[in-house]
Formats: sequence, C-alpha cells, structure tokens
Amino acid sequence: MLGRHHPRLSKRAAAAVATGTVVAGTVAGGFLSAPAASAAAVPKGFKANSLTWTSAQRGWVLGAAPCRPGSARTCTVVAATTDGGSRWSRVGTVPARIAPSGESGVTDIRFATRTTGWAFGPDLYRTTDGGQKWRSERLPGRDKQVLALAAGSRDVYAVVSPCAVGTVPSCSKPLSLWRAPVATTAWRKVSGLTLPANYAASVAAKGRSVYVIDPLLGGTGKTDRFYASTNGTRFSTRPVPCASKQDIGLVQAVPTTATHVDLLCAGNPGLSQAVKTVYRSTDTGRTDTSAGTTGADGISSELAASRSGNLAVASASDGTFLYVNDTGKRAWTEAIADAGSGWNDLSYVSDTKAWVVDNPANTDGTGQLLVSTDAGRQWRNVSV
Repeated sequence: MLGRHHPRLSKRAAAAVATGTVVAGTVAGGFLSAPAASAAAVPKGFKANSLTWTSAQRGWVLGAAPCRPGSARTCTVVAATTDGGSRWSRVGTVPARIAPSGESGVTDIRFATRTTGWAFGPDLYRTTDGGQKWRSERLPGRDKQVLALAAGSRDVYAVVSPCAVGTVPSCSKPLSLWRAPVATTAWRKVSGLTLPANYAASVAAKGRSVYVIDPLLGGTGKTDRFYASTNGTRFSTRPVPCASKQDIGLVQAVPTTATHVDLLCAGNPGLSQAVKTVYRSTDTGRTDTSAGTTGADGISSELAASRSGNLAVASASDGTFLYVNDTGKRAWTEAIADAGSGWNDLSYVSDTKAWVVDNPANTDGTGQLLVSTDAGRQWRNVSV
C-alpha cells in the first residue's frame, strides 16, 4: 500500500481500534482562552482538527495546542500558510475549545476571503483580519447549534438547528438554512426548504451554486432532502441517487464548477463496513451517472473531488481508509488502510494536490496533516 510514513495496518490488524462510526473524544487538558497574536511559530504539540483553503497557496488550520510551553491547559489555535503548506505560522486563537462530541465549542473552520472566516460547530465565531481576532456571533435565528457552514462567491450559508446539542431525536424541531453577505453578519433565512430535525447536515458552495443535504437515515422511513440553487437565493429539490431502501443515503455534495457536482451515498453499515457509492452530475444534480463504489471498509465517510474529475473518499470505522478514483471511470484504489481514529476536511486544492486532517484533535487523535501531490495515491505527513 502507498502513503504515510507510519506503518500500514490491514483491517484485521486494526481490529483493536473501536468498531463503528467515529465518536469524538475529549481533548486532553483543560481550556483557557488566550489573546490573539501576530504571525508566529505554531506551538509545539499542535494537533489539527479542521482545514480550509481559498486557493492552492492560501490555507488555514484549526487545532488544539498547549496555551503555553509545558502547560496542561489547551487553547484553540489557528495557523495559516500562504505558500501551499510549505510553511505555517500561528495567526490567532479562537476563545472556545475544540468541541468534544455533544458539547459546546468549535470543530471546523472555513474562510471566504483572505480576511473573513468562521469557526463553528456547534458554536459560531467570525474573524475579519485573517484569523488574528475572533468574535463570538449570535447564531442565525437565535438557534442552538451550527451543523454546517460554507462560503460562496458572495454569501456564506449555514444550516442551524434549534435543538440543543445531544437532544435529537427527542427534539423534533426542523433545521433551517440561512445566508449572509460575506462582508456582514446580516443573516437572512432562506425560504422554500423543508429540513426535518437532524443531528447532521451538509452545505456546499461553489461560486453562486449551493447544495444543501439533510440526510435522514437509520430506518426512519423518510428520504434524504436534497436542494440546489444556481443563483444562491432560490432553491429547488434534486433527485437523490442513493438506494434508500437499503438504508443508503446521500451524505455530501462536492461542487467543482458552477454546474458540476459529485455526490456521495453511504450506508447499510455492518461489521465495520458500509456501501459507499459516488455519482457525477454535470447539471447541478438534476441528472447523474455512477462513478463506482469504493471498497467496503469504513463507515463514516467524506468525499473530495477535483475540477479534472479525480475523486477521493476517506472513511473510518475500526480503522481509517482512503480510496481514490483518478481514472475518470468507475474503478477505485485503496490508498490508505491503518488504525487511525478518523478524518476531516478531505479536499483537492488543484487537479493533483489534496489535503486531509488525519486523526483530528477532537477524536483524541494526533491531529496530523497529510498532503498528496499525485491526486491521492500517495500521502505524506506535513509539520505545522
């Protein structure tokens, strides 16, 4: 097998790792907020949790690190690069912890421009100076948690829930989609979407094309809700290509142009495996064709796609697995299989260069960044 510097493990060797979908754990140590700082060295012990790019050269990573050398207290640090990940600098600190599963804090980071970005999940923070200073923002609609957030060319979109963290399914209040101009905090509710109560959702944007998914799985007898907009304001339903009768649902849409979008269907889990099928669409999801099914290992999954049509799926269960389709057809290759605790923010920044967070900090993992320069077949560790 190809890839990382540490040894590969087969599925059998990885069986010592807990079986099932990834469940986040507690980051070691307490949390202490710290003042933002100008660009400086990234603290030793930094563990990545989320990654975002506005170009192949400019990116940010959100992670946990000791507040001071030798301290047991943990701060949520933002580091940035302007040279494609060759060098990283600490730019600021978010005054919230990296959130363990079911608790308050933040887990993800997204930037729309070189100055404006958001840390979220379930809470919400915003920066307008490239990540140096972060301010807590009231959630749109005064709801209780942000489930997903994405920035397009003009607006930022957030799927929010009025249910407190950990109260679904006892809380049956529906989700809602909100948008705001990137330069403001003037959130407005988007009408015309029906998003039943859920503990997860997905939103993705490319230019003015926006996709929203409310994945309803687990034998509820309901179908996934899939909406798309080509102008960023008016949304309409799209067909779901997944086999819902087999408990396989739509979990993610990845747009690569104004009209091209790739879709990930995943489900029917069992014995640390699940069905994971990818579909391609050239007309904003109105029609689609199959791009094949990955290997079975792994349950919790995410998709990345390049403009040229390269695809990658990262999946986790009793280990971590990464599959690549760089043929433009339906064949998938297993690039990584080992005993990790999960993935986050798998993404292509060019036709051949891809990034992912391996073993994120909020899974009690090592929080390692990996990069591939051959469309995902081989990966190496990157120091932050």
